[in-house]
Amino acid sequence: MLTEPAFTETELALRWNVSAKTLQRWRSDGVGPPYIKLSKAVRYPVDEIVVYEQANRQGMPNDAALPPLVADAPVVELPALAASEPKRYYLNEAFALIAQHGSLAAAEAALTEAHDETQG
Repeated sequence: MLTEPAFTETELALRWNVSAKTLQRWRSDGVGPPYIKLSKAVRYPVDEIVVYEQANRQGMPNDAALPPLVADAPVVELPALAASEPKRYYLNEAFALIAQHGSLAAAEAALTEAHDETQG
């Protein structure tokens, strides 16, 4: 059991905005921050992350503060709900709707309005 705070692969990938696969490749290539591996569990000690970030900082003064490292798990923001994917039409459907309404956007607006009226 680790006595010092450590990040999981996923937590570190989120912090650095890289994929977990990148961290896996770095471990395979022998680059990146030091890590601890117990069975399949990989952990990156917080103090090693700080040292690695300090050694690899670029484009910022040495006295500039790095993002804080917290012993608790980092807060993960859930992605916003994606807008519904636009309806896909067969070519003959699209041409028929364009002929009837002038454009697909106008056709979709009319179809949405008609749907809302039947639901309301």
